[in-house]
Amino acid sequence: MDQLPESFPPSYKPSTHIGELSATAPIEEILSVIDRDGGVILNDLVGSADLKSIEKELEDFVKGDRDEDEGFFKGLVPQETILIGGLVGKSDTLAKVCEYPVLEELRKEILTDDGTRRVEKYNLPYHIDPLLSVSLSFRIRYGAVRQRLHRDDGTHLIEHESKPYRLRSASQFGCLIAGVETTQANGATMFIPGSHRWDDKREPRLDEVTFAGSSLLSGRG
Repeated sequence: MDQLPESFPPSYKPSTHIGELSATAPIEEILSVIDRDGGVILNDLVGSADLKSIEKELEDFVKGDRDEDEGFFKGLVPQETILIGGLVGKSDTLAKVCEYPVLEELRKEILTDDGTRRVEKYNLPYHIDPLLSVSLSFRIRYGAVRQRLHRDDGTHLIEHESKPYRLRSASQFGCLIAGVETTQANGATMFIPGSHRWDDKREPRLDEVTFAGSSLLSGRG
C-alpha cells in the first residue's frame, strides 16, 4: 500500500445519501433500513453533554504515535490519525452509551444466535449472546489522507460469495458516533449504500460514496 488512495475531486458531491431516522424510531423500522442500505443514521442518539463527558474522560489517553499498530489497522488508517483503543474501559460515559436500550435491542436482533448442533443422536441447543470486540476512537489530524474503501467485516475474514446477505446472520454490528460535526472535508466516514449485498469481486467506485455526519449504525460490510 505504498501508493496513496485516489483523492476525491474538490467539487465532488455525493449522488446518494444515507437514510436517517430518530433514535426513538421503532426497532423494526431501524432494522428495515439497515437491511436495505447496510446502515442508517440515528439522529440524537447521544446528547452534547455526554459527548463532552466522553472527550474529557479520554483526554489523558491521547498520544501522537502509532508505534504499536498491528493487524487490521496497520497500513489502513493514516499515521496522522490518532487511535485510542479500549474505550469502554476508559470512559464510563461511553460504556453507558453502549447500554442504551436501542443499541441493546439492535444487537440482540442482529447478533444473537440460537440453534442446535448435532451430538451423537441428539440435537444440542445453543444460545450465543453478542460480544463487544472493538471500542475505538479515531482522531483525524490535519494532513491525513482518506482510508481505502473496505468492508469492516474483513476483520473476521468473511467471504460474500456463497450465501445471500441476511441481516440476522451478520458477523458484526457497528456503531460509529461523531464526536464533532463531520464533513467530507474533515474526514467523515465514507459509506456506499447497498454495498453490503455485493460479492467480493465487486470493486467500489468513488462516485458511489457518500458521507456520514452523525451516529451511523451498520450491519456488516
